[in-house]
Amino acid sequence: MQTERQGKPEGSPHLHQAFRGDDAPRDSVEAGPPETHEYFRQLVGPVQDYAIYLLDPQGHVLSWNAGGERIKGYTAAEIIGQHFSRFYPAEVVEQGWPQHELEVAEREGRFEDEGWRVRKDGRRFWAYVVITSWKDAAGNLKGFLKITRDLTDRKEAEEALRASEEQLKALAQRLQRSNRELEQFASVAAHDLQEPLRKIEAFGDRLRAKCGDQLGEQGKDYLERMQGSAVRMRRLINDLLAFSRVTTKAKPFEPVDLSEIAQETLADLEGSIQQTKGRVEIGELSSVEADPLQMHQLLQNLIGNGLKFHKPEEPPVVKVTSRLVHEPGRAHFCEITVEDNGIGFEEQYLDRIFQVFQRLHGRQEYEGTGIGLAICRKIVERHGGVITARSQPGRGAAFIVRLPIEQAKEGGDRGESREADHDLDGGR
Repeated sequence: MQTERQGKPEGSPHLHQAFRGDDAPRDSVEAGPPETHEYFRQLVGPVQDYAIYLLDPQGHVLSWNAGGERIKGYTAAEIIGQHFSRFYPAEVVEQGWPQHELEVAEREGRFEDEGWRVRKDGRRFWAYVVITSWKDAAGNLKGFLKITRDLTDRKEAEEALRASEEQLKALAQRLQRSNRELEQFASVAAHDLQEPLRKIEAFGDRLRAKCGDQLGEQGKDYLERMQGSAVRMRRLINDLLAFSRVTTKAKPFEPVDLSEIAQETLADLEGSIQQTKGRVEIGELSSVEADPLQMHQLLQNLIGNGLKFHKPEEPPVVKVTSRLVHEPGRAHFCEITVEDNGIGFEEQYLDRIFQVFQRLHGRQEYEGTGIGLAICRKIVERHGGVITARSQPGRGAAFIVRLPIEQAKEGGDRGESREADHDLDGGR
Protein backbone atom coordinates (compact mmCIF):
# COMPACT_ATOMS: atom_id res chain seq x y z
CA MET A 1 0.00 0.00 0.00
CA GLN A 2 1.23 3.48 -0.85
CA THR A 3 2.39 5.37 2.23
CA GLU A 4 2.23 9.08 2.88
CA ARG A 5 5.30 10.99 1.67
CA GLN A 6 6.56 14.47 2.37
CA GLY A 7 7.69 16.98 -0.26
CA LYS A 8 7.00 16.92 -3.97
CA PRO A 9 5.86 13.62 -5.50
CA GLU A 10 7.99 11.75 -7.98
CA GLY A 11 6.90 11.49 -11.61
CA SER A 12 5.20 14.07 -13.81
CA PRO A 13 7.03 17.14 -12.39
CA HIS A 14 5.70 19.31 -15.20
CA LEU A 15 2.17 18.17 -14.46
CA HIS A 16 2.67 19.08 -10.84
CA GLN A 17 3.83 22.55 -11.82
CA ALA A 18 0.98 23.02 -14.26
CA PHE A 19 -1.77 22.49 -11.69
CA ARG A 20 -0.34 24.00 -8.53
CA GLY A 21 -1.73 27.40 -9.35
CA ASP A 22 1.73 29.04 -8.87
CA ASP A 23 3.99 30.63 -11.46
CA ALA A 24 5.89 27.47 -12.36
CA PRO A 25 6.55 26.77 -16.07
CA ARG A 26 3.63 25.22 -17.94
CA ASP A 27 5.26 24.53 -21.30
CA SER A 28 5.83 20.78 -20.98
CA VAL A 29 4.55 18.71 -23.88
CA GLU A 30 3.97 15.82 -21.48
CA ALA A 31 1.74 17.98 -19.33
CA GLY A 32 -0.35 19.16 -22.28
CA PRO A 33 -0.95 22.59 -23.77
CA PRO A 34 -0.43 25.40 -21.22
CA GLU A 35 -3.73 27.06 -22.10
CA THR A 36 -5.58 23.83 -21.22
CA HIS A 37 -4.12 23.74 -17.72
CA GLU A 38 -4.72 27.42 -17.17
CA TYR A 39 -8.36 26.96 -18.20
CA PHE A 40 -8.71 24.02 -15.81
CA ARG A 41 -7.16 25.99 -12.97
CA GLN A 42 -9.47 28.95 -13.55
CA LEU A 43 -12.49 26.69 -13.96
CA VAL A 44 -12.22 24.59 -10.79
CA GLY A 45 -10.18 26.88 -8.56
CA PRO A 46 -13.07 29.01 -7.22
CA VAL A 47 -15.54 26.08 -6.86
CA GLN A 48 -16.71 25.96 -3.23
CA ASP A 49 -19.13 23.00 -3.09
CA TYR A 50 -16.76 20.34 -4.43
CA ALA A 51 -13.15 19.48 -3.71
CA ILE A 52 -11.68 19.04 -7.19
CA TYR A 53 -8.00 18.20 -7.48
CA LEU A 54 -5.46 16.15 -9.38
CA LEU A 55 -3.37 13.22 -8.17
CA ASP A 56 -0.22 11.85 -9.71
CA PRO A 57 -0.16 8.11 -10.58
CA GLN A 58 0.99 7.29 -7.02
CA GLY A 59 -1.80 9.30 -5.37
CA HIS A 60 -0.03 12.54 -4.40
CA VAL A 61 -1.96 15.80 -4.57
CA LEU A 62 -0.95 17.96 -7.54
CA SER A 63 -3.59 20.71 -7.42
CA TRP A 64 -6.07 22.15 -4.95
CA ASN A 65 -9.15 24.33 -5.16
CA ALA A 66 -11.27 26.46 -2.82
CA GLY A 67 -13.73 23.61 -2.31
CA GLY A 68 -10.95 21.34 -1.09
CA GLU A 69 -9.88 23.93 1.46
CA ARG A 70 -13.46 24.48 2.65
CA ILE A 71 -14.36 20.80 2.91
CA LYS A 72 -11.11 19.30 4.14
CA GLY A 73 -9.50 22.27 5.87
CA TYR A 74 -6.10 22.24 4.15
CA THR A 75 -4.64 25.13 2.22
CA ALA A 76 -2.91 24.42 -1.09
CA ALA A 77 0.51 25.02 0.51
CA GLU A 78 -0.27 22.45 3.22
CA ILE A 79 -1.60 19.64 1.07
CA ILE A 80 0.03 19.76 -2.38
CA GLY A 81 2.65 17.02 -2.54
CA GLN A 82 1.02 14.98 0.25
CA HIS A 83 -0.51 11.56 -0.32
CA PHE A 84 -4.30 11.63 -0.57
CA SER A 85 -4.60 8.79 1.95
CA ARG A 86 -4.40 11.39 4.74
CA PHE A 87 -8.05 12.18 3.97
CA TYR A 88 -9.09 8.68 5.08
CA PRO A 89 -9.63 7.22 8.59
CA ALA A 90 -6.67 5.24 9.88
CA GLU A 91 -8.51 1.91 9.87
CA VAL A 92 -9.47 2.42 6.21
CA VAL A 93 -5.87 3.23 5.28
CA GLU A 94 -4.69 0.07 7.07
CA GLN A 95 -7.07 -1.95 4.89
CA GLY A 96 -5.46 -0.48 1.77
CA TRP A 97 -8.65 1.19 0.58
CA PRO A 98 -7.10 4.37 -0.93
CA GLN A 99 -4.79 2.30 -3.12
CA HIS A 100 -7.71 0.07 -4.09
CA GLU A 101 -9.61 3.15 -5.32
CA LEU A 102 -6.75 4.15 -7.59
CA GLU A 103 -6.35 0.62 -8.93
CA VAL A 104 -10.05 0.42 -9.83
CA ALA A 105 -9.97 3.88 -11.43
CA GLU A 106 -6.89 2.93 -13.50
CA ARG A 107 -8.37 -0.40 -14.58
CA GLU A 108 -11.95 0.71 -15.27
CA GLY A 109 -11.44 4.40 -15.91
CA ARG A 110 -13.66 5.46 -12.98
CA PHE A 111 -14.22 4.77 -9.29
CA GLU A 112 -17.24 5.94 -7.31
CA ASP A 113 -17.88 5.55 -3.60
CA GLU A 114 -19.42 6.99 -0.44
CA GLY A 115 -17.74 6.74 2.94
CA TRP A 116 -16.24 8.49 5.92
CA ARG A 117 -13.34 10.85 5.35
CA VAL A 118 -11.26 12.98 7.75
CA ARG A 119 -10.83 16.75 7.84
CA LYS A 120 -7.60 18.45 8.86
CA ASP A 121 -8.92 18.96 12.43
CA GLY A 122 -9.68 15.24 12.78
CA ARG A 123 -13.46 15.51 12.40
CA ARG A 124 -15.04 12.95 10.11
CA PHE A 125 -17.45 13.76 7.30
CA TRP A 126 -19.47 11.64 4.90
CA ALA A 127 -18.12 12.02 1.37
CA TYR A 128 -19.25 11.17 -2.12
CA VAL A 129 -16.12 10.50 -4.18
CA VAL A 130 -15.49 10.10 -7.90
CA ILE A 131 -12.00 9.30 -9.23
CA THR A 132 -11.29 9.18 -12.96
CA SER A 133 -8.01 8.15 -14.54
CA TRP A 134 -6.11 10.42 -16.92
CA LYS A 135 -4.11 8.71 -19.66
CA ASP A 136 -2.21 9.99 -22.70
CA ALA A 137 -2.86 8.99 -26.30
CA ALA A 138 -0.61 5.94 -25.89
CA GLY A 139 -2.62 4.73 -22.89
CA ASN A 140 0.00 5.59 -20.29
CA LEU A 141 -1.36 6.63 -16.90
CA LYS A 142 -0.66 10.33 -16.23
CA GLY A 143 -2.64 10.70 -13.02
CA PHE A 144 -6.17 11.00 -11.61
CA LEU A 145 -8.89 13.59 -11.24
CA LYS A 146 -10.64 13.34 -7.87
CA ILE A 147 -13.93 15.03 -6.96
CA THR A 148 -15.26 14.99 -3.40
CA ARG A 149 -18.61 16.28 -2.15
CA ASP A 150 -19.50 16.67 1.53
CA LEU A 151 -22.78 14.78 2.16
CA THR A 152 -22.63 14.83 5.95
CA ASP A 153 -25.94 16.67 6.28
CA ARG A 154 -27.67 14.10 4.09
CA LYS A 155 -26.04 11.24 5.99
CA GLU A 156 -27.13 12.67 9.34
CA ALA A 157 -30.65 13.15 7.98
CA GLU A 158 -30.70 9.53 6.81
CA GLU A 159 -29.45 8.34 10.19
CA ALA A 160 -32.11 10.43 11.94
CA LEU A 161 -34.75 9.00 9.61
CA ARG A 162 -33.52 5.48 10.25
CA ALA A 163 -33.63 6.08 13.99
CA SER A 164 -37.15 7.48 13.65
CA GLU A 165 -38.20 4.43 11.65
CA GLU A 166 -36.79 2.17 14.35
CA GLN A 167 -38.66 4.15 17.00
CA LEU A 168 -41.82 3.97 14.93
CA LYS A 169 -41.38 0.25 14.50
CA ALA A 170 -40.93 -0.18 18.26
CA LEU A 171 -43.99 2.00 18.87
CA ALA A 172 -46.03 -0.10 16.45
CA GLN A 173 -44.96 -3.24 18.29
CA ARG A 174 -45.96 -1.71 21.61
CA LEU A 175 -49.26 -0.64 20.12
CA GLN A 176 -49.84 -4.14 18.83
CA ARG A 177 -49.18 -5.54 22.30
CA SER A 178 -51.50 -2.92 23.77
CA ASN A 179 -54.23 -3.91 21.33
CA ARG A 180 -53.82 -7.55 22.28
CA GLU A 181 -54.08 -6.61 25.95
CA LEU A 182 -57.15 -4.51 25.18
CA GLU A 183 -58.70 -7.44 23.38
CA GLN A 184 -57.98 -9.66 26.37
CA PHE A 185 -59.62 -7.08 28.61
CA ALA A 186 -62.63 -7.01 26.30
CA SER A 187 -62.90 -10.77 26.56
CA VAL A 188 -62.76 -10.60 30.36
CA ALA A 189 -65.34 -7.82 30.39
CA ALA A 190 -67.64 -9.81 28.12
CA HIS A 191 -67.64 -12.83 30.37
CA ASP A 192 -66.19 -12.50 33.86
CA LEU A 193 -67.48 -9.01 34.62
CA GLN A 194 -70.97 -9.61 33.30
CA GLU A 195 -71.50 -12.86 35.14
CA PRO A 196 -71.81 -11.18 38.60
CA LEU A 197 -74.20 -8.64 37.07
CA ARG A 198 -76.47 -11.38 35.80
CA LYS A 199 -76.60 -12.85 39.29
CA ILE A 200 -77.36 -9.47 40.86
CA GLU A 201 -80.21 -8.93 38.41
CA ALA A 202 -81.50 -12.50 38.76
CA PHE A 203 -81.49 -12.53 42.58
CA GLY A 204 -82.94 -9.02 42.60
CA ASP A 205 -85.87 -10.24 40.52
CA ARG A 206 -86.36 -13.22 42.85
CA LEU A 207 -86.19 -10.97 45.89
CA ARG A 208 -88.87 -8.69 44.47
CA ALA A 209 -91.08 -11.64 43.46
CA LYS A 210 -90.84 -13.64 46.68
CA CYS A 211 -90.17 -11.07 49.36
CA GLY A 212 -91.49 -7.86 47.86
CA ASP A 213 -94.33 -7.50 50.40
CA GLN A 214 -91.95 -7.90 53.32
CA LEU A 215 -89.43 -5.30 52.11
CA GLY A 216 -91.54 -2.25 52.72
CA GLU A 217 -91.30 0.96 50.75
CA GLN A 218 -87.71 1.69 51.78
CA GLY A 219 -86.55 -1.85 50.98
CA LYS A 220 -88.19 -1.70 47.57
CA ASP A 221 -86.47 1.60 46.89
CA TYR A 222 -83.09 0.10 47.81
CA LEU A 223 -83.77 -2.91 45.57
CA GLU A 224 -84.80 -0.71 42.67
CA ARG A 225 -81.66 1.38 43.01
CA MET A 226 -79.50 -1.73 43.15
CA GLN A 227 -81.00 -3.15 39.98
CA GLY A 228 -80.81 0.22 38.24
CA SER A 229 -77.10 0.34 39.03
CA ALA A 230 -76.68 -3.17 37.62
CA VAL A 231 -78.38 -2.10 34.39
CA ARG A 232 -76.13 0.95 34.09
CA MET A 233 -73.09 -1.20 34.78
CA ARG A 234 -74.12 -3.58 32.00
CA ARG A 235 -74.53 -0.66 29.60
CA LEU A 236 -71.14 0.69 30.61
CA ILE A 237 -69.45 -2.66 30.03
CA ASN A 238 -71.13 -3.05 26.65
CA ASP A 239 -70.09 0.47 25.61
CA LEU A 240 -66.51 -0.15 26.72
CA LEU A 241 -66.55 -3.37 24.72
CA ALA A 242 -67.81 -1.48 21.69
CA PHE A 243 -65.11 1.18 22.13
CA SER A 244 -62.32 -1.40 22.38
CA ARG A 245 -63.60 -3.42 19.42
CA VAL A 246 -63.41 -0.50 17.00
CA THR A 247 -59.84 -1.64 16.33
CA THR A 248 -59.56 -5.12 17.85
CA LYS A 249 -62.63 -6.52 16.08
CA ALA A 250 -62.48 -4.32 12.99
CA LYS A 251 -63.57 -5.73 9.64
CA PRO A 252 -61.88 -5.09 6.26
CA PHE A 253 -63.07 -2.10 4.25
CA GLU A 254 -65.51 -2.70 1.41
CA PRO A 255 -67.94 -0.63 -0.69
CA VAL A 256 -70.82 0.43 1.59
CA ASP A 257 -74.13 2.03 0.58
CA LEU A 258 -74.82 4.48 3.41
CA SER A 259 -78.49 4.75 2.40
CA GLU A 260 -78.97 1.05 3.11
CA ILE A 261 -77.05 1.34 6.37
CA ALA A 262 -79.24 4.28 7.43
CA GLN A 263 -82.46 2.33 6.77
CA GLU A 264 -81.16 -0.61 8.82
CA THR A 265 -80.30 1.82 11.59
CA LEU A 266 -83.86 3.19 11.63
CA ALA A 267 -85.18 -0.32 12.17
CA ASP A 268 -82.92 -0.71 15.23
CA LEU A 269 -84.00 2.68 16.60
CA GLU A 270 -87.71 2.11 16.05
CA GLY A 271 -88.36 1.81 19.79
CA SER A 272 -86.66 5.14 20.56
CA ILE A 273 -88.47 6.85 17.70
CA GLN A 274 -91.86 5.68 18.98
CA GLN A 275 -91.05 6.46 22.60
CA THR A 276 -90.00 10.05 21.82
CA LYS A 277 -92.64 10.49 19.06
CA GLY A 278 -89.76 11.64 16.92
CA ARG A 279 -89.06 11.66 13.22
CA VAL A 280 -85.92 10.77 11.29
CA GLU A 281 -85.51 12.05 7.74
CA ILE A 282 -82.93 10.29 5.57
CA GLY A 283 -81.72 12.14 2.48
CA GLU A 284 -79.74 10.78 -0.45
CA LEU A 285 -76.56 9.26 0.97
CA SER A 286 -73.40 8.31 -0.92
CA SER A 287 -71.40 5.11 -0.99
CA VAL A 288 -67.98 4.91 0.65
CA GLU A 289 -65.28 2.32 1.21
CA ALA A 290 -65.69 1.40 4.86
CA ASP A 291 -66.38 -1.20 7.53
CA PRO A 292 -70.18 -1.73 7.20
CA LEU A 293 -70.71 -2.71 10.84
CA GLN A 294 -68.89 0.38 12.06
CA MET A 295 -70.84 2.62 9.68
CA HIS A 296 -74.02 1.16 11.18
CA GLN A 297 -72.73 1.88 14.69
CA LEU A 298 -71.67 5.40 13.70
CA LEU A 299 -75.08 6.37 12.30
CA GLN A 300 -76.93 4.63 15.13
CA ASN A 301 -74.98 6.57 17.76
CA LEU A 302 -75.40 9.93 16.03
CA ILE A 303 -79.10 9.51 15.22
CA GLY A 304 -79.72 8.04 18.67
CA ASN A 305 -78.11 11.12 20.23
CA GLY A 306 -80.42 13.37 18.23
CA LEU A 307 -83.44 11.44 19.50
CA LYS A 308 -82.25 11.35 23.09
CA PHE A 309 -81.21 14.98 23.61
CA HIS A 310 -84.54 16.49 22.57
CA LYS A 311 -86.48 19.32 24.20
CA PRO A 312 -89.09 18.09 26.69
CA GLU A 313 -91.86 20.06 25.00
CA GLU A 314 -90.91 19.28 21.39
CA PRO A 315 -90.64 15.90 19.60
CA PRO A 316 -87.19 15.30 18.08
CA VAL A 317 -86.58 15.66 14.37
CA VAL A 318 -83.30 14.26 13.04
CA LYS A 319 -82.15 14.87 9.47
CA VAL A 320 -79.38 12.86 7.82
CA THR A 321 -77.83 14.19 4.61
CA SER A 322 -74.59 13.90 2.70
CA ARG A 323 -72.64 15.65 -0.04
CA LEU A 324 -69.52 14.93 -2.03
CA VAL A 325 -66.49 17.13 -1.47
CA HIS A 326 -63.96 17.37 -4.29
CA GLU A 327 -60.75 19.29 -3.66
CA PRO A 328 -58.11 19.64 -6.42
CA GLY A 329 -55.00 17.61 -5.70
CA ARG A 330 -56.57 15.93 -2.69
CA ALA A 331 -58.75 12.92 -1.95
CA HIS A 332 -62.51 12.96 -2.52
CA PHE A 333 -64.70 12.88 0.57
CA CYS A 334 -68.24 12.11 1.60
CA GLU A 335 -69.47 14.64 4.15
CA ILE A 336 -72.32 13.32 6.29
CA THR A 337 -74.41 15.68 8.42
CA VAL A 338 -76.71 14.49 11.22
CA GLU A 339 -78.75 17.47 12.39
CA ASP A 340 -81.35 17.66 15.17
CA ASN A 341 -83.67 20.21 16.79
CA GLY A 342 -82.70 19.27 20.33
CA ILE A 343 -81.28 21.06 23.34
CA GLY A 344 -77.88 21.79 21.76
CA PHE A 345 -74.75 22.66 23.70
CA GLU A 346 -72.08 25.32 24.12
CA GLU A 347 -69.38 24.91 21.45
CA GLN A 348 -66.70 25.59 24.05
CA TYR A 349 -67.26 21.95 25.04
CA LEU A 350 -66.59 20.71 21.50
CA ASP A 351 -63.43 18.77 22.39
CA ARG A 352 -64.87 17.40 25.59
CA ILE A 353 -67.94 15.68 24.16
CA PHE A 354 -65.85 13.22 22.09
CA GLN A 355 -63.88 12.00 25.13
CA VAL A 356 -64.67 8.83 27.05
CA PHE A 357 -66.97 9.28 30.08
CA GLN A 358 -67.50 12.99 29.38
CA ARG A 359 -71.09 14.16 29.86
CA LEU A 360 -72.61 17.63 29.60
CA HIS A 361 -75.83 16.62 31.36
CA GLY A 362 -76.63 14.64 34.48
CA ARG A 363 -77.68 11.01 34.34
CA GLN A 364 -81.03 11.97 35.85
CA GLU A 365 -81.77 14.18 32.84
CA TYR A 366 -80.52 11.94 30.02
CA GLU A 367 -79.43 8.32 30.02
CA GLY A 368 -76.05 7.22 28.72
CA THR A 369 -72.51 6.30 29.70
CA GLY A 370 -70.65 9.12 27.97
CA ILE A 371 -68.91 6.76 25.54
CA GLY A 372 -71.13 6.95 22.44
CA LEU A 373 -69.49 9.96 20.79
CA ALA A 374 -66.02 8.70 21.73
CA ILE A 375 -66.87 5.53 19.77
CA CYS A 376 -67.97 7.69 16.84
CA ARG A 377 -64.69 9.58 16.77
CA LYS A 378 -62.66 6.38 17.01
CA ILE A 379 -64.59 4.85 14.10
CA VAL A 380 -64.16 7.97 11.97
CA GLU A 381 -60.44 8.21 12.70
CA ARG A 382 -59.98 4.54 11.87
CA HIS A 383 -61.46 5.35 8.45
CA GLY A 384 -59.06 8.28 7.97
CA GLY A 385 -61.76 10.92 8.46
CA VAL A 386 -62.70 13.71 10.84
CA ILE A 387 -65.76 14.50 12.93
CA THR A 388 -66.94 17.76 14.45
CA ALA A 389 -70.16 19.52 15.41
CA ARG A 390 -71.93 22.87 15.31
CA SER A 391 -74.41 23.84 18.00
CA GLN A 392 -76.00 26.50 20.15
CA PRO A 393 -77.93 25.92 23.38
CA GLY A 394 -81.60 25.45 22.62
CA ARG A 395 -81.06 25.42 18.84
CA GLY A 396 -80.13 21.83 18.18
CA ALA A 397 -76.84 20.36 16.99
CA ALA A 398 -75.35 19.27 13.70
CA PHE A 399 -72.68 16.57 13.63
CA ILE A 400 -70.47 16.61 10.53
CA VAL A 401 -68.48 13.54 9.52
CA ARG A 402 -66.07 13.64 6.58
CA LEU A 403 -64.90 10.25 5.26
CA PRO A 404 -62.66 9.39 2.29
CA ILE A 405 -64.69 7.85 -0.51
CA GLU A 406 -61.81 5.46 -1.17
CA GLN A 407 -59.52 4.23 1.56
CA ALA A 408 -55.73 4.40 1.37
CA LYS A 409 -54.05 1.22 0.23
CA GLU A 410 -52.27 -1.13 2.61
CA GLY A 411 -49.49 0.81 4.34
CA GLY A 412 -50.77 4.11 2.90
CA ASP A 413 -50.91 7.31 4.91
CA ARG A 414 -54.43 8.25 5.95
CA GLY A 415 -53.07 11.38 7.57
CA GLU A 416 -53.52 13.15 4.22
CA SER A 417 -57.27 13.19 4.62
CA ARG A 418 -57.07 14.55 8.14
CA GLU A 419 -54.55 17.18 7.13
CA ALA A 420 -56.65 18.15 4.13
CA ASP A 421 -59.57 18.93 6.41
CA HIS A 422 -57.92 20.20 9.58
CA ASP A 423 -60.60 22.88 9.70
CA LEU A 424 -63.11 20.20 10.71
CA ASP A 425 -61.08 19.14 13.74
CA GLY A 426 -63.10 19.00 16.92
CA GLY A 427 -65.80 16.90 18.62
CA ARG A 428 -68.79 16.72 20.99
